[in-house]
Amino acid sequence: MQPQHEFTVELPIGVADDRGQPHKRAAIRKMRGHEESLLYDRTLGPTALASQLIAGTLLRVGEIAEPGPDLVDRMYSADRNFLLLQIRRITLGDRLTAGYLCPACGEDVSVLEDLGAVPVRELDDDEDPESIEVGLEDGYTDREGNVHSTVVLRLPRGDDELFVASMLDHAPMKAADALTVRCIQRFGTLPATELQAYGVAILRDLTLGDRLRIQRALTDEAPGASLRRTLRCGACGSRFERLLDVSDFFLPC
Repeated sequence: MQPQHEFTVELPIGVADDRGQPHKRAAIRKMRGHEESLLYDRTLGPTALASQLIAGTLLRVGEIAEPGPDLVDRMYSADRNFLLLQIRRITLGDRLTAGYLCPACGEDVSVLEDLGAVPVRELDDDEDPESIEVGLEDGYTDREGNVHSTVVLRLPRGDDELFVASMLDHAPMKAADALTVRCIQRFGTLPATELQAYGVAILRDLTLGDRLRIQRALTDEAPGASLRRTLRCGACGSRFERLLDVSDFFLPC
């Protein structure tokens, strides 16, 4: 039997070409030594590493042949994470030993994950990844006393992740808020110039519940692979939730 050199997958969202035509069918190949060497490059952060791994193994998307780093950076984060998942599966298989830290007692919790069982939600026909409306319970009150209770978002892309990458280690909350601000298309009736002037400050004025509504719209409720895990600590019995870290995908089981 001849080895398979090319694998076809369907992206959850897809990539638009220069004419705005969406393409969802992608062809990928297994990682080789060139990509393995990237794993040991200490100058690459997780986001840049993901971009280079995808760019090195992505053969084409629809009619877009030899997609380069620029296209990979413009891809939605959901599609990027999905591709990392599939690249890992075809290269090293579905079994992955993932480690989590119990927030209650600090014990290491090791779980054998089946990556082939990770559920993936595709973009519905009536969904627009550039226009996701989120209703807020408490809303934002501006300087004139007007309450803005609707936010319109677009889904995050690779270039958004790269923009906040330098903040992740020392200021993770600031990084998350900066990424969210980049994804806000409209906030109530606030003028765009005023929204830009507020920056992350507008998110800090929101209640925790409203902040979570926005974050869920960009992560858990968005199309793509569902990476959230509910775990139980064998030492203390506590249950907790964590995200399956895509940066662990290329550690052999």
